[in-house]
This record gives sequence, structure tokens and C-alpha cells, in this order.
Amino acid sequence: MKKRLTDVFLKTVKTPAGAQRTEYHDSEVPGLILRVTDKGGKTFSFHYKIVGTKKNVRVTIGPYPEVSLEDARERAREYRTSRRNGEDPRVEKKAKITITQQVANLTFDTVCDEYIEKYSKPNISSWKNDVQLLRRPRAEFGRRPIEALTDDDFANFLEEMAEDTPVQANRTQSKLYQLFKWAKKPGRKYVKVNPLEDLDHFGKEEARERVLEDDEIVTLWHGLYDPDLPAEEPVREALRLILCTMVRPGQAAGALRTELKNFGKDDPQWHIPKIRVKKRRDIIVPLNDVAVGIIKRSLKDEGQIPVFPSPYGGFKEIEKRVERQEEPAPILRNSLSQALTGRPEHRMGIREFLKLEHFTPHDLRRTAATLARRAGAPRDHVKATLDHVEDDVTDIYDKYNMLPEKTAVENVLGNELKRILGAKL
Repeated sequence: MKKRLTDVFLKTVKTPAGAQRTEYHDSEVPGLILRVTDKGGKTFSFHYKIVGTKKNVRVTIGPYPEVSLEDARERAREYRTSRRNGEDPRVEKKAKITITQQVANLTFDTVCDEYIEKYSKPNISSWKNDVQLLRRPRAEFGRRPIEALTDDDFANFLEEMAEDTPVQANRTQSKLYQLFKWAKKPGRKYVKVNPLEDLDHFGKEEARERVLEDDEIVTLWHGLYDPDLPAEEPVREALRLILCTMVRPGQAAGALRTELKNFGKDDPQWHIPKIRVKKRRDIIVPLNDVAVGIIKRSLKDEGQIPVFPSPYGGFKEIEKRVERQEEPAPILRNSLSQALTGRPEHRMGIREFLKLEHFTPHDLRRTAATLARRAGAPRDHVKATLDHVEDDVTDIYDKYNMLPEKTAVENVLGNELKRILGAKL
């Protein structure tokens, strides 16, 4: 029966007495049909003939009123366009359903894995930091479908995280925003919206000026020897190395035996490759005798490559794609921060254990620079040792910039630490 369908008609139509079902063909959009059953069900569908045959087929659009008349007509028009283009609406619908089901089954964990493999590893030299930043969100949301995660979910998660680690909360939020932006792009479309889009940062960050006093240095240094301290030995020694060299926390954590040159000679050096340097250039760090002692203690045998190996097997638990899984990976930069802070309801942090005021691994670097300056090292020499250099053409070509001056600064720092700490280092 052909009839121009209207909303009034749809609300009131019933099957004729004695009929189990009746179909009404919409005169406005050819092919659109409303089927009405004696049970009161009303369903839209699109009917068309397979080219080259006399066979009529049907594609269900959906029940009324869940699908409105306007939406049903729009879908029918799309199917008519598909038919003119030689496409089969049945195949198109099945493909869309399959894709929708696949996306619905995608968990947050699955998308994180794909993001690390297809985006972070090929494009970001410090991709291991992405693995670490996503660790806590994955513990919270890993098994949930990514499409089901909302801005409220992340707002609550980040607000709670910012109470203990505001800077880390902001870094994690930025990484989550980037992940969802990637997941939303054409070719993936794992999500329709980015739930981080309109969230303000929850962590309040302030310019850091923290420098440990001499008595705090003594408490920390000697406290790191305490067998009951809630931290593994590689983490303890990496924190000491920052304080006696001024290197960045990530550089200390990732130190490798292969980067040590002239070790055991009069001019021991640490050649840090540009992949772990902020301005992406190779640098040389002269090693004073305090730093040499730390490294010697940490290298337990000749086959050990990381100076500070992870006691947890590196990334085996996280990404399971380490090429040489028989060798331990270095500890992560964030392991240092986590050791200082601790984990609520899991393990006390170093600061709390030693009853020290808040400080970060980076504050140890600032403390080291302050000690060297206080002991008489020239400001520009300390600046070079910190790898704070001007961006000019000379810096690009001069990898060994001020090496003698930096050696002198490192020795001044080592002697100042020995003066503060006494005989036990």
C-alpha cells in the first residue's frame, strides 16, 4: 500500500482486522517501507531489486519511534544513492555493523598498546616515558571499552592524582589528550570525542626553587644506606649520582656501561648520547671520584649493561616486546619520583621515611649546582656542566664545549660533598 507517511499516521496506524502485518510504502522516498504488525510493532526498512534479477531484498532500518520518520527517510535516501553508485546497501550495512562492533570491543589497554607501537615508538625518542605516563590510567581504565570513557571519568581520576603528584597529573593529562586525539583521527575513529578536550589542568605547578640544606643532604645520603629504606638499590644509587654530577634524572636512570669512557683511568667520563639529552646532542660528563664510587658499586658484574638495572625486568610486564628479554632494562626516570613519593596504601616514600620536606629528583640537580657555586666554581662553568648553553651555531658543532672547566666543576662538587658528608660516602 503506497502512502505518504506522516508522524500523525505513524502514531495511530494499526493493522486491519484479521491481518498479522501490513506494509505501507512511502510515496515521498521510494523504497522506504513501514511494516506494522498486529502486536503493535512498527519497523522501517528499505526495499530494492538486485540488478540483473527480479529478486527484491530488504535492509532493516530500525523500529519506530526509536528511529524517527525523518531519520528513516534520510537513511533510505543514502541507500538509494548507494544503489545508483552500484553498491549494495546490505553489504554496506554489514560492514558498518562489523566496524562498530570492533570499535565497541576496543579496550583502553588495546588502544594504548597500538598508540605506543604505531605512534610513540616511530615518532618519539623518549617513547618509554609514554609507557610510564600511561601506566596509572591503564591500571584504572585498562579493561573498559575506550568509547565508554567520559570526561567525568578522567576528571575524577586526574583530580585524585593531582592531590599527591600535581606535576605528574598534568603530564599524564597531556599524554591522555594526545592519545585520544590520535584515536579520533580518520582511519581509526576509535572514539567520537576526546574526553580530555575541555578539561583544565588539575595539578597546580609552581616554579621550583628547592635546594636541600647541608643537614638534609647528610640525612638523605646516609639514609639511602638504611636497609629498611623503601627503595631498591638501583634507585638509591641513581639519586646519589644526580647529586654528585648535576645530570638530569632521566640521564642518571638510563646510564649504561657502554657510555663510560676512560673508566678506571685519571679522566673518567660519561658520554651521554643525544637521544637522552634535552637539546638532542651528545654531551660529556666528567666523573669525580664520588660518582666513580657510585658507579663501581652499582656494576655488580662484567656482563651488566645498565648501571642501574630495573629489579622488575624493565618493560617485560608492560609491552612484552623487548628484543633481548634476557637482559634487564635500566630503571625508569619516573621510578625515582615514585620512590621519593611512595604509593598510597602500598609503600611509604623515601621522603616520609627520612622525615624530609618535599623535594624532587630534579631538586637534587639544583642542589648540586648550588653546592658547586658556593664552593667557588664560576657561574658560566657551572652553567656548562648543567648543559645550559646558548642556542648558537658554535654549540651545534662543539660537543666538547668547556670540558676542562666542567671537569674542574665536577671535582669541586665532589670535594664539597665529601666535606659535608664526612668519611662515609
